Amino acid sequence: MNKPELTTVIHGGTIFAFNGHEHALLKNGVVVLHGDRIQHVGKSWSGTCDREIDARSKTVIPGQISTHAHIGAYEGPRCLIDGGLKKFIRTGFLHFMPQRRATGKSFYSGSDHRSALRQGFASLLRHGITTVVDYYEPSNDDETGLMVEIAAEMGVRLYWAPATSGGQYWLEDDGKVTLELDEARGMAGLERAESFFDSYEDANGGLIKGIVTVDEYYASTPGLRKAAKKLADRKQAVFTMHFLEQHREYFEDMIRTGKSPVQLLAEEGVLGANTLLAHCLYVGSNSLINYPLVDDIGILGAHGVSVAHSPSGYARRGVVMESFERYRAAGINMTLGTDMWPLEMFTEMRMASIGCKIAERNYLAAPAETVFAASNLAGAKALGRPDLGRLSAGAKADIVIVDTDNLVIGHNPDPLRAFVHFATADMVDTVMIDGRVLVEGKQVLVCDEKQIRAEVAASSERIWASYGDYHPHAARLTDHFPASLPAWEEPK
Repeated sequence: MNKPELTTVIHGGTIFAFNGHEHALLKNGVVVLHGDRIQHVGKSWSGTCDREIDARSKTVIPGQISTHAHIGAYEGPRCLIDGGLKKFIRTGFLHFMPQRRATGKSFYSGSDHRSALRQGFASLLRHGITTVVDYYEPSNDDETGLMVEIAAEMGVRLYWAPATSGGQYWLEDDGKVTLELDEARGMAGLERAESFFDSYEDANGGLIKGIVTVDEYYASTPGLRKAAKKLADRKQAVFTMHFLEQHREYFEDMIRTGKSPVQLLAEEGVLGANTLLAHCLYVGSNSLINYPLVDDIGILGAHGVSVAHSPSGYARRGVVMESFERYRAAGINMTLGTDMWPLEMFTEMRMASIGCKIAERNYLAAPAETVFAASNLAGAKALGRPDLGRLSAGAKADIVIVDTDNLVIGHNPDPLRAFVHFATADMVDTVMIDGRVLVEGKQVLVCDEKQIRAEVAASSERIWASYGDYHPHAARLTDHFPASLPAWEEPK
């Protein structure tokens, strides 16, 4: 027998509500939930309810949507941050992704995969992200099942199917990284993805939705990309892929074909309203490419694609998108992702705005309302979900309450502008998905955060201690990732 659906009234506060066209500021109003849906948003509510939540000194926002993530513990990137090897100046993942050809060893060999996934999901949830697109490529069916299991444990809305890759990065004995394309591997991966759709679509009470993911444009072939887009169209799903995250992608395609990667995708027929491109930084107009003869941004906009922008990780490597505002003006649906640790949207919103202002030399660029909408409404559009990313009657009851009654936010005549530029992830107080309270009082209710952190710490130390077994030119992790400060030595 199903449990009766409860009616909950949230008393605001400051509410960033949806008026049918855009977000609007609702002061001292209410959000009423019935079961897994929002029943009413307005100034008042005269009906009965089963429970009430007092958010009068807080800010109520729709659940945030990350359109790009790698759910895990980030044992590699947590060593990197803004450091790393000079030969990978603008790229982070090549420090850790390649497999050692001579030994078959991965940087992540020895990782506690369960704890890593639990920490990743817990971080998303604790920081107010209620829907996430993930790029994980499992090694076997057990790892696929583990992903579904932990997503169910955490209660997060997950867009995922096993990602596929059309190539393999190798770490050679001379320290160089090479790439070998393997279309057959990629096609086999698409078969696994299709099987996942058949087995798990709408699992976890409808919280799991399939998505077709080619891990990387640079490590794929036209045939694989076309097949992936056809599968997505057949499943009425989204097709997503890392794209133009390395500047060499552009130069190599131009040398080989005389066309830009964007032109090639257009010719392949893989651009469309259900196409979500992750990063998409190095287009022709980017100053590091400087190829003004093709309007790459215009082509993407004409096809109505979405871009998942994750600015903070790239900013730490000295790279900004050029620019968020130009992409939007061309008709591209600009969404936000959480590509790097610690998997939270507040820094991404702020960096999207600031990075664009710097790129455009214009303080009016990427205003607060635009980047805030990128964290929710735009993500919902990319996923084809008009019932997500908004506080309005009929929408899913994915709601975040943020404790903004503090000295950081203060009293401000424009609450949204203050929220985007001053709020931090640790201010998230309450998170609800489908009306279910998963975070309350700044504590995740569905897991033991302290236990997860301890398990991941032990796993991370094992991985870091074995770095010399992975890389041929380093005896220790600190050879490639030296500490910022010297170790303390007690005076003699």
